[in-house]
Amino acid sequence: MAVGELLRQQVDLDTILGQVIDAVTEAMSADRGTFYLVDRARDQIFSKAGHYPEIGEIRLEIGQGVAGHVARTGQSVNLQDPGADPRFLGDIDDRTGYATRHILCAPVKDRAGELLGVIQLLNKRGADDDAGFDEDDEALLRALASQVAMVVESTSLYAQMRAPTSHPLDYRFNGIIGQSPRMRRVYDVVSKAAETDATVLITGETGTGKGLLARAIHFNGPRRAGPFVAVDCAALPASLIENELFGHERGAFTGADRRYVGKFEAADGGTVFLDEIGEVPIGLQGKLLRVIQERAFERVGGSRTVRVDVRLIAATHRDLEDMVARQQFREDLYYRLRVIALQMPPLRARGRADLEQLAYHFLGQYAARHNKPVRSLSQAALDRLAAHAWPGNIRELENCIEGAVVLADRAFLDDADLPLAVSPRERASATRARAAAPTLASLAELSWDEMEKLYIESVLKAHGGNRSASARAMGIGRTTLLRKIKLLKIRG
Repeated sequence: MAVGELLRQQVDLDTILGQVIDAVTEAMSADRGTFYLVDRARDQIFSKAGHYPEIGEIRLEIGQGVAGHVARTGQSVNLQDPGADPRFLGDIDDRTGYATRHILCAPVKDRAGELLGVIQLLNKRGADDDAGFDEDDEALLRALASQVAMVVESTSLYAQMRAPTSHPLDYRFNGIIGQSPRMRRVYDVVSKAAETDATVLITGETGTGKGLLARAIHFNGPRRAGPFVAVDCAALPASLIENELFGHERGAFTGADRRYVGKFEAADGGTVFLDEIGEVPIGLQGKLLRVIQERAFERVGGSRTVRVDVRLIAATHRDLEDMVARQQFREDLYYRLRVIALQMPPLRARGRADLEQLAYHFLGQYAARHNKPVRSLSQAALDRLAAHAWPGNIRELENCIEGAVVLADRAFLDDADLPLAVSPRERASATRARAAAPTLASLAELSWDEMEKLYIESVLKAHGGNRSASARAMGIGRTTLLRKIKLLKIRG
């Protein structure tokens, strides 16, 4: 698969970097190649893609070895006789049994001139010991290094490298950002789930990124070449969900002038992602259960059984166990869905480092989209972000950063640029709401829906009943808020 296609998916970043160094090594007619990334927290570079099957990872201090020298100086190096150069680390050849005859090494810099990494190539194929790489090779590698930089800048890895965090660089899937302990546990489950065909249930608050996890499971698994079909059950009227999922036959109802292929049929050979599965009407849940068990169904208005080969991934922000207890969700379907259970943590539980990396990710994304010069956040802005509770999670953060970028007229965002200000009236209202809130002990006795109802009521009260303002504060759409108000029977 082409690198450009991989960049549009939640593919393991090492896979992307591996394809990049493979392409560069082949284009340069080199025997081996290595792509080193900069780890600023440790003042090191480390190999994350390359042709060293004998060694899992190579770490060098900035300035150490040929690659470390290039990282420190930002200048290319071409050695015809590495053994005679004091910068050459012969111990790696000793450990691998590989004989290095030629080295060509170049820096990889972003558009602002900041160092992202180093590309190192070994042994020009077809050249004798005295020849090696020539000046044309040097020029070609510099050009290829610029293209590699563009690839890195197009990934979520770029935001992690730019964020001012003291944590060592760590990453897994493109588009999914964070290296907190809770996110690393999520990555471990995603990796294991991706290797199987098991059904997965992803839970977590609205706006936490459950859909990205579903895509990561699909695009890193054996069905990656098949379709990934997503269905937002909350966005469909209950009367249309069955038709959308299973399709209909011609003449099934008034206006059905031809056969319609549903999402399960369209996803044959791939994955169906049912977002907000808690919204599926209980009368339709039996048909959904049959699809999971038998991979078979009938279209609306039809009698012929349709068989499909699909994997099912579902997600919800609701407490399905509580819904089962209230007979709003089938117990047998619930246990069929949670073969692998995966919980996405809320943003407030992920730590400051994850928050800063996400902020820089959205900053770069929207600065490019809106053609703005902003490239960083001030310390005051980062402190302001860290002090916010983020009830709308990542979606709220994304909206906040985009709004600030659109109005930005300088190279950085300050705390005053962030659309998170609270008026004195709102602050006083929020204080009163907190004073009247239930105790922690009583909250522990509430179901998820009851807690969500209390939360929405407090936000509405803090915003004087303004539903649009409340939706923005929660990081959700106004239509979604109206649906929740109706579903949870919230007055006002």
